[in-house]
Amino acid sequence: MTINPQDKKLMNEIREFLLPKKHYVKRRAQGYLKHDYLVPGGYYSEQWDWDAFFIGVALASEISSEAIYLKNWALNYFTIVKDDGYAPACITSKGPETNHRAMLTKPFIAQGALLASRFLQDFSWIKPNYAKLVKMVLYREKNLWSKEFDLPVWGNWMESGADNNPSILNFEPGTVIACDLSTFVYRNYLAMSKIAYEFNIKKDATFFKKRASEIKLNMQKYLWDQTDDTFYNFSTINKQFIKHHSYSNMVPLWEHIASDADGKKMIKKYIINPKKMWAKYGIRTLSKDDKLYNQKNIIHPYSNWQGPVWPICNYLHMWGLLQYGFKKEAIDVARKITKICINDLKKTGGMHEDYNAETGKPLAADNFVSWNLLVGNMILDCYNNSNPFQIK
Repeated sequence: MTINPQDKKLMNEIREFLLPKKHYVKRRAQGYLKHDYLVPGGYYSEQWDWDAFFIGVALASEISSEAIYLKNWALNYFTIVKDDGYAPACITSKGPETNHRAMLTKPFIAQGALLASRFLQDFSWIKPNYAKLVKMVLYREKNLWSKEFDLPVWGNWMESGADNNPSILNFEPGTVIACDLSTFVYRNYLAMSKIAYEFNIKKDATFFKKRASEIKLNMQKYLWDQTDDTFYNFSTINKQFIKHHSYSNMVPLWEHIASDADGKKMIKKYIINPKKMWAKYGIRTLSKDDKLYNQKNIIHPYSNWQGPVWPICNYLHMWGLLQYGFKKEAIDVARKITKICINDLKKTGGMHEDYNAETGKPLAADNFVSWNLLVGNMILDCYNNSNPFQIK
């Protein structure tokens, strides 16, 4: 599909703005970080699990050799992983975080290793770390898992990364089966299967592929509400859906977890509904009719996922729209987020973590770069239907 002149102009403009910003996310190896690493530039200066994963793919999707940073991201975790497979989400040059940010790494390690190897056309670096990788992938299933529903649970609300998402906020630790987490684990297991297949380890390849299929089926069985036509997070304490229409509900659409019919119903009912998630400046992180909906500019003690527009979320939701045939709406999202970041760069010289869904005003964390680098790819990815995160 040919990019129209206006969208091509937007794409070129955002890429020109982002080019000099890329050095903000790169750091030289130091201390505990044995390999050159990626940081969410601006407010942050340490290696984070999902931030660096998304940054790494953003860099590599434009210049494949830049996947060296995605490879290094994985190698830094392999350096500090415990014998049982535990690895922290956040690593500083002085060591893993030990305060309130000391939490288990999110399930992206196999995804990142697979994608880095594909971009670099080299899987050899994984081989000496294969045993560590398997332990890391399986750690959550052994320690943070609902056996009753055979799905993963977040250790706590901070571990989710979507700090004050009401679909998990203030619930007892280890009691929320989450839509976003389950999708990430599903992708991680698929990636692990691909890696095992690459090394002709057929037993592992079969095991992880089977587990991925089981996770997908259990998500459809336990996280999909047939009455409301949507995914919800689920409480293992009261055995009920957590009925907030939030960012996390929509993540399964990124990986086409819902059937075609169900996905289309969910999108029409919630995502492209202006009374729910659809806003003038992008897709909200919480439904407009939720009693907790707000546009507060906060980052302490957490960032705001209760309404503001986050570019990373909109990138994932753009793919959710594309998965179910809503290309017109997906292009609209790509335009909105590209424009909001261009306006920010022109006015402030940088970007922010999130933006006011109603006014487009920048909110928290000025000079934030991080996964916002994906905005440079949104229009092109959308038009070409070229997904740099493709696992299958």
